[in-house]
Amino acid sequence: MNDSNNLNKDKFIEMLVSFSGISKEELLQKGVLETGDLSESFEEIDRRSVARILHNFMRIVLGIKDESDISKAYVLKDLFDCRVCANHIAQVYLKGVMKEVNIDGLIIFDVYGKVTESDVEVWLEAVRELKDM
Repeated sequence: MNDSNNLNKDKFIEMLVSFSGISKEELLQKGVLETGDLSESFEEIDRRSVARILHNFMRIVLGIKDESDISKAYVLKDLFDCRVCANHIAQVYLKGVMKEVNIDGLIIFDVYGKVTESDVEVWLEAVRELKDM
């Protein structure tokens, strides 16, 4: 069940569409979104999915180059909990878009952590700042 503070995929995509001015259909066609992002839109979105989508958006739409050395992201103890997501997570972390989570001195990304609207607002602002550089 969706906690009222946690975003579902549909609301996150709506925020990205509003931010970018690009329709969700076009974001899908460009490869920013995956089919599952639209077909499972009622499900809560987690931090790893946001990292994937924001990284794809930064790379594909904004033309922001990837960091070639992601070793500084190895500080995130859960970086490889989702091996498919690891580069997406590393890229948004290294670019300062999404921050680490500190749990009693343990530094993690919190790959399965839930997402709120205020989280997304902060992350989209960080993307805007990268775009304006």
